[in-house]
Amino acid sequence: MARDLVLAVDAGSSALRCRAVDERGRILATASRSWRYLDEPDAPDLARAFDPAACWRAIKDAIAECASAATARGDRISAVAVTSQRQSLVFADEYGETLYAAPNTDLRAVFEGAALDSEHGDLLYRTTGHKPAFMMATGKLRRFADHRPRDFARISKVLTLADWIGEKLTGRSANERTLAAASGMVDLRSRDWARTAFARAGVRCPFSRMALADAVEIRGEVAYPSAPAAVAGLPTVVAGGDTQCALIGLGIAERGMA
Repeated sequence: MARDLVLAVDAGSSALRCRAVDERGRILATASRSWRYLDEPDAPDLARAFDPAACWRAIKDAIAECASAATARGDRISAVAVTSQRQSLVFADEYGETLYAAPNTDLRAVFEGAALDSEHGDLLYRTTGHKPAFMMATGKLRRFADHRPRDFARISKVLTLADWIGEKLTGRSANERTLAAASGMVDLRSRDWARTAFARAGVRCPFSRMALADAVEIRGEVAYPSAPAAVAGLPTVVAGGDTQCALIGLGIAERGMA
């Protein structure tokens, strides 16, 4: 009897993994790819950025491989879920061109973040619940403003890595609320964008008109031909941060559990 499977795309810190799982959480097929990074001769030490085009090709290849292995036994993929490392951000312009995409190990904004922490650290932490600023959207945007002002002026979208993958799959742009919060972009009291804190810190908030979505919301259907044919038309969710999703998978879902 054919089983309905979910294809989970996990854009983790060490690698990109795709897994097909059944309703009991058993892994029935898997595929992985290494991340592709840009050679940036002018970047500071400890900087690291994704090669967006190469990474998207790798993601599509991994999805196709995993889906093929999962359906070879007669099972079917019924939905796609995406999770990713936290504090990994993508900046894009209004035409969809990627201006910056980097993992959470990109440390190029250390000095800009330290300045923000010194001047506005209490405000940012009280509002967003996260620090240090060099790992957050505030520090990375401040560095862009200082070192690449022309590109900074073009930024109209700030996406987490999982949301970037979700947009590439479905053509629909939004930010999953908990991933955005983990990147210091959300006011934890209002559960909306931290517009006031960004303004008081002197950092333009180019994502303030973007939609915030919850992890249970269907982002859209996988669009072909921009995404793999093996999952075309399937409902897709961006499920949240990889660590939080892993805890839920382990059954750690209630206050006080460890």
